[in-house]
Amino acid sequence: MVNSSAPKPMDWGTLGAALSQLFRLSVSGVAALAGSTACYAINPTLPFLDYLLTGWVLACMTGAACAINDYWDVQKDSINHPDRPLPSGLLTLRQAWFAAIVTFSCAVIAAIPLGKSVFWLVMVSTLLLWNYSHILRYSGILGNLVVATIIALLILLGSIVAGRPLAMLYPMGFLFCYALARELIWDVHDAEGDREQGIKTIANCWGAPAAFLWTWGLLGLLLGSIPIALWLPMTHAGWFVTFTVFMLLCFGIPLAFYQQQQSESRYRQLVGWERLGLLLGILGLLGTAPSFSLT
Repeated sequence: MVNSSAPKPMDWGTLGAALSQLFRLSVSGVAALAGSTACYAINPTLPFLDYLLTGWVLACMTGAACAINDYWDVQKDSINHPDRPLPSGLLTLRQAWFAAIVTFSCAVIAAIPLGKSVFWLVMVSTLLLWNYSHILRYSGILGNLVVATIIALLILLGSIVAGRPLAMLYPMGFLFCYALARELIWDVHDAEGDREQGIKTIANCWGAPAAFLWTWGLLGLLLGSIPIALWLPMTHAGWFVTFTVFMLLCFGIPLAFYQQQQSESRYRQLVGWERLGLLLGILGLLGTAPSFSLT
């Protein structure tokens, strides 16, 4: 049973570490960097406040999504991720719910100065993220598609702020396929907890080999798209190729080791390398931005 009424006694440092884990600050930081950098790559003449607000909106949305996901999935995480703040008892369910409300509200409020399109995009994303765990229980595969779509929308939000919403269609498609591949593998790790909750994923319905096959297929599709994408009018083609290939290698190599031995240590290595690759890969994808012109 999970203790949802009283957290373990802790000092401020431990509390800060628990909140950092709840909000996945490293992931939230990557989301903020992706959106802000997309704005700059597409339109470097924007006021600095626009870059700052874009990063803040995306950081808050990502952190809040992680918090509310842990809130809804506490029973599942007690099996798949018992060291997280809620199943371990470091934080209560009430604290996680309140933290999600506050950070989602911060994202919505910060989106207002960025215009109506950004505001409504944030509102719709917030509703989907808040109900993600319910969507997942209806269909784990649909939940995967929702997450992949919202990750791709990181680039779209930055493009809208920059005034060129269709300038980065290729990076959005790339991120969608990459995020979907990643979600399929996370489902392999979480298969036991998902089965307990009756969540239907590819890993649960057709087995881990099918999930790995779909993931390798998506990664192969992305690798094959790179030479085709060089025909696009991008500003930094070499930058794009270098970092996106590195992104795929950072995921693919540890993925191969994890497929051979699906241990917790191999999974943690995969997560660590994937996050590093995602950070550099997003920078590479931003090299596909078309040249900016004042005319």
